[in-house]
Amino acid sequence: MEPADAAPPRGPRSAARGVAAHGEAAGAQVTAGEPVAAIVGMGDAYASKADRKDPLQLATEATMAALADAGIGKHQVDAVFTGRSPWADKRSQWSNIFISHLQMPVTLNSEITLHGAGLTSTIAVASQMIAAGAAEYVLCVQSDATELFVDAVAMGSEADSDPQYEVPYGPTIPSLYGQAARRYFHEYGLTEEDLADVAIASQRWGARHPHAAKRKHGEIDREKVLSSPYVATPLRRWMCSTWGGGTGGALVVTSPERAKEARDPVWVRGYGSATTHEYLTDRMNMRSGRFAGLGEFPNLTHTATVEAARQAFARSGLTPSDVDMLQLSVNFAHMGPIIMEDLGFAKKGHGIDVYREGRTGVDGDLPTDTNGGWLSFGQPGISCNMDSLVEAVRQLRGTALGLAPKRKPRTVLVQGAGGMLAAAGVLVLSGDEAGRP
Repeated sequence: MEPADAAPPRGPRSAARGVAAHGEAAGAQVTAGEPVAAIVGMGDAYASKADRKDPLQLATEATMAALADAGIGKHQVDAVFTGRSPWADKRSQWSNIFISHLQMPVTLNSEITLHGAGLTSTIAVASQMIAAGAAEYVLCVQSDATELFVDAVAMGSEADSDPQYEVPYGPTIPSLYGQAARRYFHEYGLTEEDLADVAIASQRWGARHPHAAKRKHGEIDREKVLSSPYVATPLRRWMCSTWGGGTGGALVVTSPERAKEARDPVWVRGYGSATTHEYLTDRMNMRSGRFAGLGEFPNLTHTATVEAARQAFARSGLTPSDVDMLQLSVNFAHMGPIIMEDLGFAKKGHGIDVYREGRTGVDGDLPTDTNGGWLSFGQPGISCNMDSLVEAVRQLRGTALGLAPKRKPRTVLVQGAGGMLAAAGVLVLSGDEAGRP
């Protein structure tokens, strides 16, 4: 089903489409604290073993819903950004394949590929393009359905392991993250019991989301987590993300001015991104870096999230104390406290306290991963960061498919990770134009 191409735009079409040869386009100047862009359309789609859909179908369904939500037709979209090719459809130039499938010519389409963190950065690039006057509406879309179509374990090892220094030893993604978890334990004194608290918190949310991969298991306790078998020491099964079925998400981004006429906009207040390396051995060979906050080299306990967060907070004019909710990329339980620390919600080594104190739950002051996150909702493939974005928009709009916290959030931070502790993107979103403080 196609959207009605004749649907009226939400705002006047600009006669000047490009950037002037000298100087900046109108609207390019953004003061810290003001919205840099707005999300005016959102769509999502889901697949399972009982209802199989490939990535192209999932992306199409999500896009149709997002365009209808924004009240625009497909030929009003100026640019399309996706992340890297889905694991379940590894054709190159996937973003071009997608716009061809929709018969939707655009001025620009591209894959933003900071591994999975590229999905978070699509919103940043869309915001920049809109601020420069080069686009009025930008579509950001991603989908995947890894476990429904491919051998995810084999593919992941090939994609994220150094072919010379790691592949010969037969690593898996859990074994690589397990090494980093062990080092984190050593430096900061954490235990498996601590990581159980992260898994329990995620599952409380996931048990109430209709599309969460682990929903059927209900809530869990420490005994359940600590009696589950090791996947890669010290990580047990409940401490590791599972492959979700399939998901697709699409977001329509436009200018703050045009969004004032939209039905239920979500305001983009700040964004940031950073990447430090490709393979884990590359990170261990690093002896210096340009970003403050990465700790003493070499280490596996600080990530590019610290720099991405610095940029996002600086652009938004906000601080961690202004944030009501978090959507994080916790693929293994030890990454929860590490990300909390890198975002500025705890000192190094104390991120676990945010989970211990119940702050991430429905009654807490910092509800986190409210769809269950990667640990419980699952990781369908490269679309996992889009799942976090969709959940953030739904929570801000009050349309959550699962559980909503007792206090509706005003400001949500979305953190996306990519690769082996390699890349990060951070977005600060709000449900009202004024935002905070």
